[in-house]
Amino acid sequence: MKRSFGIFGIIIYALILSVFIPGKVQAAPGAGSGAIFAVKTSDSPESAVSTQQVNLNGIDFIVDTYHDRILYNDTGVPGYNLFSWKVMADDFNKPHSISSDGLIYLVTDTDNSRVATYTRLPSGEFIELQSFNNVGIRPHYCVYDAPTASFYVWSSYTGEMYIYKRTSGTYMVTLSAVKKIPALFGLYTRSFTIDGNNILLCSQGAGGIVVVNKKTFGFVGAYPVPAELGGVVQVVHVGSHYYLTTSSDRYGNMNMAMTVRSTSLVGFMSLATCEDVTAKLGGVSGMQIPYYITECNGLFYTRLIGQASGYHDKGVVFTEDLFGNILILSTWP
Repeated sequence: MKRSFGIFGIIIYALILSVFIPGKVQAAPGAGSGAIFAVKTSDSPESAVSTQQVNLNGIDFIVDTYHDRILYNDTGVPGYNLFSWKVMADDFNKPHSISSDGLIYLVTDTDNSRVATYTRLPSGEFIELQSFNNVGIRPHYCVYDAPTASFYVWSSYTGEMYIYKRTSGTYMVTLSAVKKIPALFGLYTRSFTIDGNNILLCSQGAGGIVVVNKKTFGFVGAYPVPAELGGVVQVVHVGSHYYLTTSSDRYGNMNMAMTVRSTSLVGFMSLATCEDVTAKLGGVSGMQIPYYITECNGLFYTRLIGQASGYHDKGVVFTEDLFGNILILSTWP
C-alpha cells in the first residue's frame, strides 16, 4: 500500500533541531469558584461520547463528555445503567479526562481551555478548589505522575505540556513548568502516555506516534501509521503489547475505528504487523469508537463510544495474562 510520510519527515526534522523553549510559569495559584456540588444521581441512563473511565482512590469515574459532566460511583458495583451513578460536577464544556494524586482531583475542562481541581468533603460532596484558564487550546488529557509528584496536562493544539505541582501539606497546586514540542504546534494531538523515561504522544494531526524524553522533551522517535489507523487516540503499554486506539481512519471515517496491538511501536507502521483486538475488548467495528485507555492500579480502563443506533457507550476493564491473552475483568454502563 502506498503511503506518504512527508509530514512525518518534517516533524522529525523539527524535533531534532528544536531545543527546549521554557514556557511562562504562572505563580498565581488560580482562583477556584469554591462551588460545592450537591450530591445528586444521574438523570440519564447512558453517557454521551464518554471519553474516559478510571478508578481513583477506590471511586469509579466516567468522564461524560457530551453531557458536560463527570460521574462517579463509590459502591464498587458499576450496574447496568447510570441511574445509580452520582454527579461529581456538571459545569464543564466537553471535559475529557480526570486524574488524582490521592488528595485532589484535576479535570481537563477541554472546550473552556481550562483545568480545575477538586476534593471530596467528608459529607460526600465535591468542591472546586482552583481553576486555571488559558491552558493552551483545548487541553485533552491529564495524568498524575507519582515519581515527579506532578500533574501533566496536554494542550491538544499548541504542542505544550503544562505541569502542575501540589504544595506539600496543602490542597493548592501551582503551574511549575510549560514544556513545548514546537513540531506539534497546530497538529491535533489528543493524548499522551508516560512510559518509563519517555512520553508517547498520539497525534492525529501528525499522522502517528511521537516519542519524547520525559525529562528533556527531546525527540526520541516517530512512528507514522497507515491511513487506516490515522485517527489515533491513545497508545499504552499493557503486558507484552502496546495497544493503540483509533477513532477513525486518516480521512475521518469513524466506521474504521478500532483497537490494535503490537509488541512494539514499529508494529503500528503497517496493518500486517499489528493485531485488531476490537472484538476481544468487547467492541463492534463500525458501531463503537474506542477512546482513552487509562492504567489504574495495574488494570486498564477504556471507553467504547456508541456511534450507531442500538449501540451505547460502555466501558471495559481489562489486563493481559502472562501469555498475552486479554482478560476482561468487568464492564461498565
